[in-house]
Amino acid sequence: MSLMDEYKKKLITAEEAGRLVKSGDYVDLYGYYSAGDVLDQAMAKRVDELKDVKVRTMRKHNGNWAFLEADNQNRAFINIPIFLGPSELTQVDQAHQAPIPALFYEYVEMYRKGDFPVDVGSRQVSPMDDEGYFSFSSSLAYGKAMADASKIFIAEVNATLRPLNHGHEDRRIHISEVDYIVEGDNPVAVEQDDPIPTEVDEKIGNFIYNELRDGSCLQIGYGKVPMAVTTLISKSDLKDLGIHTEMMSDSIMKLYKAGLVTGKRKTINKGQIVYTIAAGSTELYQFVSECKDMYAAPVNYVNDPYNIGQNDNVVSINACLEFDITGQVSSEVVGTRQISGTGGQLDFMMGAYRSKGGKAIMACPSTYRKKDGTRGTRIVPTLGVGVGITDPRMCAHLMCTEYGIVNIKGASTWERAERTISIAHPDFREQLIAEADRLGIWCQSNKR
Repeated sequence: MSLMDEYKKKLITAEEAGRLVKSGDYVDLYGYYSAGDVLDQAMAKRVDELKDVKVRTMRKHNGNWAFLEADNQNRAFINIPIFLGPSELTQVDQAHQAPIPALFYEYVEMYRKGDFPVDVGSRQVSPMDDEGYFSFSSSLAYGKAMADASKIFIAEVNATLRPLNHGHEDRRIHISEVDYIVEGDNPVAVEQDDPIPTEVDEKIGNFIYNELRDGSCLQIGYGKVPMAVTTLISKSDLKDLGIHTEMMSDSIMKLYKAGLVTGKRKTINKGQIVYTIAAGSTELYQFVSECKDMYAAPVNYVNDPYNIGQNDNVVSINACLEFDITGQVSSEVVGTRQISGTGGQLDFMMGAYRSKGGKAIMACPSTYRKKDGTRGTRIVPTLGVGVGITDPRMCAHLMCTEYGIVNIKGASTWERAERTISIAHPDFREQLIAEADRLGIWCQSNKR
């Protein structure tokens, strides 16, 4: 059978795809810019026929989920997101979400071992090439593992997705590994603009920038602080920077095109930019598709702390919502409300510290504005009851706010309290000292 004959044999309609889902099934729709939109919409039309369908999702960037619009009260579908985004948060309340705590680099193994069961899985791919391969395009992450684990895998062809020409073998899937094919409406990936840093973000960025050196290997994601850091780098004389990062962005592309990123001093993937997801402009998607120095790989390669740590001078830059004075970090929960997910933060915190000369930096503004307009502190005595701990205190290294950067690795609880309080907003320091004293982690020799 020719490749095209096999393609035609496996091609089904959206309605036929929706009929593959049965009550009680685990359905995986992936996410990012590559969600299985056709299956999502077809499944939503069967809301009155189905029961107890558990739908695993990842943060979706382009639009809402049809199954949640059809049923946000768990009558037919139960949303079990691995990572929440704005669409999931606005479509359904917490009482009808069932988030999955998980380390990003372990996702692939969790599919392989059956910890993430999948009866029907679907995600977008680029059109089939002459060798019979569909590309996962700008978002690899755990796409191949999910497809392999699915009892039924549906490849949703999107003609606007660019194939990845360079990287790990799991950047694509062969037609022989696909059960069914559907052709969607070819949605164009929504462009993600660079955020504009505030004055506070720029102050934090300056402290982080001062930790960099020639040859530093960066993990730097999307956000205001990363943007502040990359802006400083673009104006600097730093040389031979490397990139080993979860998220590939326009700002990294610009550093590469300016000649600041060469990867010459990397130990593994020398000369290559390693990433698992790209999100940004149309220019970025073309760049990652064509640039020979790009190495797209699944998340179990990119985020594995062992692989991260093989490079020297890794600098991992991550943001959090709050941390306590002993170094426990929360990046996914406000109060008891889940607003995101674990992601790869801890992966890189551990990996960067394994690196010779490596630094794991956790950053956030020292305060936030409450609903009533008053200021609250992001450095707290203890994380609240029910707050999920994204990063345990034994893994914390460098903590940064607009008031400085401190090293708490290897420090006692007394030393940690002193150092973290020193970078809190001045208006809250005496209050935090009093709380530290009450908790028995402050002594007379501590500096105010």
